[in-house]
Amino acid sequence: MALKPFGKFEEHSGSLPWSIFPRKRLDITYSDIMSAIASCFSLKETDRDTLATDLETVFDPQGRALACLSVRTGFDLFLQAMAFPKGSEIICSSITIPDMLKVIHHHGLVAVPVDLDENTLAMQMDVLERSVTANTKCILVAHVFGTLNNLDTVSAFAKAHHILLLEDCAQAYCGPAYTGHRATDVALFSFGTIKTSTAFGGGMLRVSDRAILRKMRSINNSYEPRSRKFFLHRLLKYSVLHSLTTPAMFGLFFHVVSKLGYSADEVITSQIRGFAGDLISGIRQRPSMPLLFLLRRKLTTFDMAYVAKRKTKSEELEQLLRGIPHTSVPGVLAKNHYYWLFPVLVPHPRHVAAAMIQDGFDVTAGATQLAFVPQYDA
Repeated sequence: MALKPFGKFEEHSGSLPWSIFPRKRLDITYSDIMSAIASCFSLKETDRDTLATDLETVFDPQGRALACLSVRTGFDLFLQAMAFPKGSEIICSSITIPDMLKVIHHHGLVAVPVDLDENTLAMQMDVLERSVTANTKCILVAHVFGTLNNLDTVSAFAKAHHILLLEDCAQAYCGPAYTGHRATDVALFSFGTIKTSTAFGGGMLRVSDRAILRKMRSINNSYEPRSRKFFLHRLLKYSVLHSLTTPAMFGLFFHVVSKLGYSADEVITSQIRGFAGDLISGIRQRPSMPLLFLLRRKLTTFDMAYVAKRKTKSEELEQLLRGIPHTSVPGVLAKNHYYWLFPVLVPHPRHVAAAMIQDGFDVTAGATQLAFVPQYDA
């Protein structure tokens, strides 16, 4: 059964002999894309403050939201605002994207990883308790693969030790009902290219402390906006890529790329990478007006039925996999799991990926932006 947005057309497309079902579908409609393209020519820069305020109010009516270029931008804004002493420690989930580590290291700080429980993908509390030192300034919890773990225990621990708590929800956006745990100091949400409810970029933050929020907003407002031309180019590029995500079109793309001697994994990853070149200069920009427009549109038209269907289908697949020896799905016991990605642990992942392609299903054994955080020895 097709999820979205091609419906019955996709089901017929999948019956063709060369068809391959793609690993990921961009969570956006052509109506969204066309509206954003039109906004590139209609919006006035003088209306920026009004649009940004409206967007932030939609995300958090209590006035604690900040719209920025990306989650990495928001995290960097937080670290700039806090100005922790060099050598301070940031406790973080042992799995995260490398760019978050680059931001930590840019500020002269140290990332201290805490192992995750394989069944829930939550931080192991005994490891967390052993990781706190006099240099610990905050805890960065990453909800990975679409899991959304309850942070009551972690937040109580952070409060008892007078440590700030940040919640990285880049992979766990599940709609307007959840904008972060009530005790989280900063919650960060991503609307990048392959994220749920994508706006092809943008990050939304909820910052509990008004003084910290004011500092972050002041720094963000000092940045130059990313150009409309850049975002228009992105919209046009992804409208083309979006058309390739029916099974028939993706199958043609895969076979042509392979015949030309290229890796489909590498081609796909290169096209969805968020920041090329120097990371810090790349993230220290404000969103363009059309990006703010599209972010607001996606927040106000969130499709909960799509996320619920994705969750149901993923749970059905997980049940089917339970009987296969030496195979497991990380996070299967997480209280809330929205399956932004569906990771499977198998003995020979590349062999499995090759076999799946032969059966018409595109899966990847290596094209992920996640990585393990190196162990820190004090």
